[in-house]
Amino acid sequence: MAGKEKYHAAEVTAWLAEHANADTATGRRAGRAVAGAWNRGEFYASATVPTLVTLLRAAGEPVTDADRLAEALARAFGVHLHDVAAWDPRPDWRKEIGA
Repeated sequence: MAGKEKYHAAEVTAWLAEHANADTATGRRAGRAVAGAWNRGEFYASATVPTLVTLLRAAGEPVTDADRLAEALARAFGVHLHDVAAWDPRPDWRKEIGA
């Protein structure tokens, strides 16, 4: 499967490092998580945004920037994130992260 991945963790990590002030370790974890979710076809906000919230918290940035960051990341990689509770396998994900 590694050869068929459309989204590469290293590319997502590099983007996050540039746009979210991510440190190396946290950025790498977030890059792997986001690329992995997208490669599995999980284009839901619940599969992307909680990871970005963790990244923002680690960087000392406001978690209120998570939606903006997710939108910019998705746009940069040509992805559309669904943020419709009826379509999301975890419709209450915002309550889980406290954002």
